[in-house]
Amino acid sequence: MNSDDIMSDPANPMKPSSESQQSAKAAAAWNTKKFRDEYETYKNRLQDQKFSVADYPDPLSARPPHPKQYPKGTNPELERQLQKLIAQLKAGGGGGVAA
Repeated sequence: MNSDDIMSDPANPMKPSSESQQSAKAAAAWNTKKFRDEYETYKNRLQDQKFSVADYPDPLSARPPHPKQYPKGTNPELERQLQKLIAQLKAGGGGGVAA
């Protein structure tokens, strides 16, 4: 494909290709009353009638940490202290910790 295929002259705009016309016909071919009726039938069969959005929490809201996230004897405060210690050690070149 060259630039002439991509860019068209504004004075002579490109006419729709036969591919786009065929895809438009194909898109219109499935949108029939029979298709819509079958779609609704299958949708109603698959749809969970007992589903309620209220049963699920908002995925974007903040939540407390999961109990298994922290091993026994640890908590978010201890994790913050350890993260601060790690940052100090990285900033100081890691010296002072014997292996």
